[in-house]
Amino acid sequence: MAQDTPEITTGARWAYGGGGAGYGVLYNAHYFVLIYYSQVLGLDPGLAGLAVGIGLVFDAITDPLIGYLSDSTRSKWGRRHPWLCASILPLGASFYFLWHPPGFVAGDTLLFAWLVVCNVSMRTALTMFLVPAYAIVAELTSDYDERTRLLTWFHVVYSVFTNGMSVLMYAIWLVPTEEISDGVMNPEGYQNAGLFGTVVIVASILVFAVGLRRFIPRLRQYQVDKPPSPGQFFRQVADVFRSASARVVVAGGVLYYAGTGTYVALWVYIYSYFWEFTSKQISIIVIPMALSALILPPAMARWAAGREKKTVAITGLLGAMAINVVPISLRLLGFFPENGSEALFWIMLVAGFFETVFFLVFDICWRSMIADLTERTELATGRRNEGVISSTITFTTKCADALGTLIAGVLLSLIAFPTETAVGDVPADVIVRLGLIYGPVVFLIWMGAILSISRYRISRARHREMLGELGRALSPQKSTQEPSGFCQAPRAATRAAVPGIAHEALDRRGMGSPPLRAAR
Repeated sequence: MAQDTPEITTGARWAYGGGGAGYGVLYNAHYFVLIYYSQVLGLDPGLAGLAVGIGLVFDAITDPLIGYLSDSTRSKWGRRHPWLCASILPLGASFYFLWHPPGFVAGDTLLFAWLVVCNVSMRTALTMFLVPAYAIVAELTSDYDERTRLLTWFHVVYSVFTNGMSVLMYAIWLVPTEEISDGVMNPEGYQNAGLFGTVVIVASILVFAVGLRRFIPRLRQYQVDKPPSPGQFFRQVADVFRSASARVVVAGGVLYYAGTGTYVALWVYIYSYFWEFTSKQISIIVIPMALSALILPPAMARWAAGREKKTVAITGLLGAMAINVVPISLRLLGFFPENGSEALFWIMLVAGFFETVFFLVFDICWRSMIADLTERTELATGRRNEGVISSTITFTTKCADALGTLIAGVLLSLIAFPTETAVGDVPADVIVRLGLIYGPVVFLIWMGAILSISRYRISRARHREMLGELGRALSPQKSTQEPSGFCQAPRAATRAAVPGIAHEALDRRGMGSPPLRAAR
C-alpha cells in the first residue's frame, strides 16, 4: 500500500462519524414502526412483524451481492463512493413513504403490502450505504486501534441520533392533542418525524461521501481488474466463511442483533405499558441515553488500550444484559418500586444511560472484529474483499433486526396483546405476560451471542502477525505481470507476484495468490 495518502485526522473521523446520523435515524424506526402500524394504523402485530421479517429474504441476496459488486466496481470515484451516492435517493424516499402511506392504504391486506414494499426498498438502499461505509474502514487504515476509533466516532453519532430521535418523538411529535389523549396514538406525530428523518438521512450520507472524497486515491488502490461473474461472487463469499473466526463472529452477531431487535421492537411497549411512563417522562429518560455516547471516544481509548476486542465486547454485553433484565425480573418478583413512583423514574433514567454505553461497547468492538477479517482473507486468497466482509455486518444486523421484530410480533400475538389500546386499558394479566416473555427471551439470545464470540481467534498479536506476513509477501518481489483478479495499486508501477506459482493455475482457482499459511 502506498503511504503518500491523507492522514486519518479528527476531521476525517468526524466525516466518517457523520454517516452515523442517518443510520441512527433509520435504526430508531425499529422502536416505532411496529407500534405505529399495529396500534395507530390497526395492522395485526403478527402481520406487522412478518412484513418486517420478509426483508430477511431479500437481505440474504442483496447484502453479499452488493458487497461483491462494490469490491468489483471500477470508476474514477473508486469502489465505494458510487454506491454511497446511489443510495441517497432510494433511502430517503422509502423512509419517507414508510411513515406516509396514502389514504387508500387501509385494512390488513393493503397495510401489510405497503409495509413490505417500503421495508424491502429501505433495507436494500441501506445496504448500498452501509456496505461501502463499513468496507472503507479496512481500506482507510490497517491499524488495530484506529479501526476501533473510526467505528467509535461513527457509533457516537449513531447513538446520539438514535436516542435523540426518541427524545424528539416524545417531546415534540408524540404529544397529546385535544382529539388524542395518548400521544403514542398520534399519527401526525409519526408523519412529521418521518419528514424530519428523511432530511437527516440525506444530509448525513452527503457529509459522509463528501467528507471522505480526498481518500479516493487511497481507496482506488485496491480496484479489482477481473470483471464480476456469478462464479467469482459465490467463491469470494465462501472464501470469507472458511475462517472459523468469521463463522463465530457472524453467528454471535446474529444472536446479539436478534435479541436487540426483539428488545427494540418491544421497548415502547415495555416503557409505555409495563412501566406506564408518560410521553413526557420517556422524553426525559432517553436524554441520558442520547448523551451517553459522548463519553465513548475517551472511554473506549482507555478501556480498549492493550485489551482484546472480544474481551471488551463480552464485558459490554454482560453489563447491558444485567441492566436490561434485572429491573423487570425484580418487578415480577415484587421487589421493585411501583409504577408512578419517583424512585422508579430515576432508577430507569440512570439505568438507561449505562445500558446504552454497554450496548455501544459491544457493537463497536464486534464491528471492529469484522474489519480485522480483511487481512485474514487477503492472507489466504490474495484478495481484499472489504465489501463482501462488511456485507456480513449489514446482513447480520438487518437479518437479526428483522428476526427480532418478527419474534416481538409473534410474542405480542401469543399473549393476545390488544391493538389500538391506550396505556392503562390493557388487562393486568397481559402486562405480566409481557414481562415474563420479554426478560427470559432476550437473556437467552444474548447468552448465545457471548458463547459464540468467545471463540473468536484474531487477537491483537495475531493481527500484528498477519500484517507482518502480508508486508513480507507483498513487498519484496515485484513483477510487471499481474495475475488476473489480483488487487492492483494504481500509483505503483509494479505488482506483487508469487514466485514458483503459475498465474494460469491461480486464475483457474479464482485467486490472486495461494494461501501463505493457514490463517486463523
